[in-house]
Amino acid sequence: MSRDSGQASVWIDIENAPQVQYLYPFVEAFGQRGLQVVLTARDYGSTLALLRERGASFSVVGEEAGRSKFAKAFGALRRARALASVVRRNSKPTVSLSASRASALASRWIGIPSFAMIDYEYANLSVYRFTNSTILHPEVIGSAALRRSGIRERQMVPFHGLKEDISFGAAHNDSSRPDVFSEIRDRALVRVLFRPPTETSHYYEPESRQLALRALEYLATRPEVIVVYLPRHPWQHADASRLQWRNEPIVVQRPIEFTSLFESVDLVVCSGGTMLREAAYLGLPAYSILKSRIGAVDRYLASIGRVRLIGSPSQLPEIELRKAPSRSPLNSNPQLLDQLVEIVLKEITPDGHAGVR
Repeated sequence: MSRDSGQASVWIDIENAPQVQYLYPFVEAFGQRGLQVVLTARDYGSTLALLRERGASFSVVGEEAGRSKFAKAFGALRRARALASVVRRNSKPTVSLSASRASALASRWIGIPSFAMIDYEYANLSVYRFTNSTILHPEVIGSAALRRSGIRERQMVPFHGLKEDISFGAAHNDSSRPDVFSEIRDRALVRVLFRPPTETSHYYEPESRQLALRALEYLATRPEVIVVYLPRHPWQHADASRLQWRNEPIVVQRPIEFTSLFESVDLVVCSGGTMLREAAYLGLPAYSILKSRIGAVDRYLASIGRVRLIGSPSQLPEIELRKAPSRSPLNSNPQLLDQLVEIVLKEITPDGHAGVR
């Protein structure tokens, strides 16, 4: 993690498994441009395992904070202090990039510019106003929505495309890729990847859990379906185990590379989030059962037929339970990674120091 004194470097912080998909490619992109990269990661879910699969070198800082709003706020502050200490100890970087409030706070404290990638305007963005972070966001999220969250116009940098252009920039459909669920003997069964809601986010609505439980109950009764259940939290295992299933579900308890995961199922049912957008981007039938506010990216994907929004139990029969059709990735902006790298590099002058905004 150390770097030569005086050499420009970029600090990237990764807090959860989905962020591995779209932030780790920046590590390689900045490295190819001759910059040193400082990488930190939180011990949360399969984050560390997925980074190790990519051969990443990183420092582990922090873990899951807790379910209450107080615990989350205190945890973010505590992790920010730890991040600042770790980064200072290994030479101060020139600029930071993350989707992490803790990283933005730490960047403010150590005096470096920060960039934050967001694609959900109803997340709590107030920290980024305080830290004066530059917000990189899809252009389908209008500036008015971000202003309502407290972000100043001068902080906003919209980009064409979606962050999934980065996640799957080098991915493609590959029928020779091994089936990660080879234990499913009946090849005629429709494989439904099911992801329940996060119950620790500040935007969590209890109605999301209730709709998710009803969706699980519905899928459990379908003889043509086998559910691949991917819980977000340990306590969500019980939600599947208490049901009577026509076909016993597969509960995923190991880290699986996301492209392989999507290529091994026929459709996705989940409570919004990155998994919904990734499935939609790749052309996999994607159904949202989110009861929190629907963001602009999900509404855009719904408008072009890549996402179906399920808002009540009465709509569950609208889920088309059939084998996956041929898939066509969206490829909305294949150059997005390079474009965002150049935006960040504008903060770095030829002598290797942070530029002035």
